[in-house]
Amino acid sequence: MKTVKSNRLQLALVGVVALLVSVVLFQHFRNAQIDEVAQAGNDFLFEVENEAAAEEETPAEQVIIVDVKGAVQAPGLYELEEESRVYDAIERAGGFREDAAEQQLNLAERIYDEMMIYVPTEGETEEMPTSNGADRAGKIAINQADATELEQLPGIGPAKAEAIIAYREEQGRFSDVEQLLDVPGIGAKTLEQLREHISVK
Repeated sequence: MKTVKSNRLQLALVGVVALLVSVVLFQHFRNAQIDEVAQAGNDFLFEVENEAAAEEETPAEQVIIVDVKGAVQAPGLYELEEESRVYDAIERAGGFREDAAEQQLNLAERIYDEMMIYVPTEGETEEMPTSNGADRAGKIAINQADATELEQLPGIGPAKAEAIIAYREEQGRFSDVEQLLDVPGIGAKTLEQLREHISVK
C-alpha cells in the first residue's frame, strides 16, 4: 500500500511540476509574442512619424501668375512655378510669333508673381513698355534688374551691382529695401541714396 501511495504521490508531483513548467513556458512565449507585437507597433509608428516629418519638411511649390503680352501665339495670364524663367512663360504662351524680336528679352530671367512679360515685334522702337528691371514709376526693381540697370543707381558700381545679384541668387528675393544693408558694401548712407530710385516688386 505504501508503494502504491508513494507512486501516486510521485505521479502527482510530476504532474504538478509539468503543469508549472507548462505555465512558465506559456507565459514566456506569450510575453515574447507581446514584445514582438509591441515592437512591430513601435516600428510602424516610427515610420508614420518619419513620413509625416518628411512631408512637413518638403515645402510646397509656390504658384505664381504672370501676364504675357505682345508677339506670342497666345497672350494671357499663366500660372507657373516660382523658380520658372521667362523662357517657360513664353513656352506656356505658345512660343514666339514669327515677327517677335526675341533677342530683346532675357529668356533666362527668373519670373515673379504679377510680372508682365512683353514681347516686342521686329522694328518696334516707339512707346516700348519699360524693361523688366524697371517699374511703371521708373524705379529700378532690385529683384529683377541686371547688373547694367543696377549700375544706373547712385552709389552703385559694378562690384556692388554684382554683390546685389549674388545676394539675390543666394538668399532669394528682397522683401524690403532694408535688406540691402545685408549686402556687402552697402551701408546706411548708400541705402538712403537708393530709396527713391528702387522698388522691391
